[in-house]
Amino acid sequence: MTPLPNETRQGRWIGALAVLVLLSEQTALGFQLIAPTLLSFAAKFHTTQIIWMITIFTLVGGVLTPVVGKLGDRFGKRRILLAAAVVSMIGSAVCALTDSFAVLLVGRALMGLSMAFLPVTYALIRDVFPERHRAMSIGIASNGVGVVAVAGPFLAGYLIDHVSLESVFWFVGLLSLVGSLGTLTLVPESPLRSDSRIDYIGAAGLTAGLLAIMYGISQLATWSLTDGRTLLTIGGGMLILVVWWFWERRTAEPFVAPRLLSSRPLATVLLSFAFSAGAGVVMSSYLPTMLQTPRALGGDYGFGLTATDVAVYILPAGVLAVAVGVVVGALAPRTGCRIFLIVGPLIGIVGALGIGFLRTESWMPIFFYAFAGLATMINAAATTLLMTVSPAESRGVTAGMAGALGGAVGSLFAQLGGVVLSKNVGKVVHGQPIPSGHGMELVFLIAAGMFVVGAVLAVAVPERRPSSAQTPLLANSAVAAEPSV
Repeated sequence: MTPLPNETRQGRWIGALAVLVLLSEQTALGFQLIAPTLLSFAAKFHTTQIIWMITIFTLVGGVLTPVVGKLGDRFGKRRILLAAAVVSMIGSAVCALTDSFAVLLVGRALMGLSMAFLPVTYALIRDVFPERHRAMSIGIASNGVGVVAVAGPFLAGYLIDHVSLESVFWFVGLLSLVGSLGTLTLVPESPLRSDSRIDYIGAAGLTAGLLAIMYGISQLATWSLTDGRTLLTIGGGMLILVVWWFWERRTAEPFVAPRLLSSRPLATVLLSFAFSAGAGVVMSSYLPTMLQTPRALGGDYGFGLTATDVAVYILPAGVLAVAVGVVVGALAPRTGCRIFLIVGPLIGIVGALGIGFLRTESWMPIFFYAFAGLATMINAAATTLLMTVSPAESRGVTAGMAGALGGAVGSLFAQLGGVVLSKNVGKVVHGQPIPSGHGMELVFLIAAGMFVVGAVLAVAVPERRPSSAQTPLLANSAVAAEPSV
């Protein structure tokens, strides 16, 4: 198959985009569809370690996403996307069929590969879609997950109550299957390839370093910051990454070229996105706890909501998240993406501070979390910018690095929020600590501070408008000569 030409039928482009969005939704489904089932699975497997259903998904997805991106650059993005979808489907089936908690975690680890769908999808759209549709398509793909953020808790409740607990995994596997068949039928393969050899040592070093750091981060809620295990895992991971950096600088064909990560265009976009997206992770991680806590226990916060009620409260934010993805895609060719990368965090600051300090009336979290939905414009803007400033042969691994960095920063500060809450307990009810209102304020202050850092870094991003007629800022002469696709 050849790239979608400008004169292609509108239906073909819409169909190709629909199946790619269907696959990219798997990242959000991995959280939104599974989170409401945790208590039920904990009872089924008689375990207190059920949080590992989320942690193992994040760990494996975070460390393997750059690897999958690099393989897509080398062997074909569509081919690697399909392979990752097959692995994810196998993981879903394993989770649905097993009666062992250990095997369930293996299945969730396999499902974690679906986190790579998003960056590979972005790069594939940039390579094969008509120029006039690229910015809009990336915007829709990046913020389409807002639909899942809204529908996920409702859907999970229906499947658990009316079908079976395991049906959530069959549903995820079915969506992956449909998306795979649609990709195979409607989406062409990218003609762009990186002919460099695979730096397996570099890939292993990056994976090992990120895995160690993210594992240490995931344990901060139970380990102290000065615990030897914390120092060994996080410190050891950082040491591995330092050695990896020097290896990549010295090897002829590195897994990730250090010049890309140290260049201003790419580094500022990556870091700005990581902090702003990470702030969104912190807010979405602790807002449900804040809403579900009864006011009598929370003191000056909480509404005693059910999981379904929480889904209603976040509905406006989900709708706005989808809408701003379309808006950014439509305006970016004329305005550029940098403005959205700056405005998004500023809006997020208002939302984080509003939720943290104004929490006495039920309309307040609804109103201020809607600002968080608007702030997701950073997703579409950062993705489009990354696809513009990155050399053609490195788009997959660049998008993968963005996903890994955003996941690592988000996990770090989400765990930091847990540490803050554990140090600010208002009451203990039946052995369960209830965070104080001051603790909640501090958590959302952390999110606001992350948005501030994201906005400052965005100011340093060089302006670049998403047009294939322009040469990527980091491209060399060989890349600059790539044919228009």
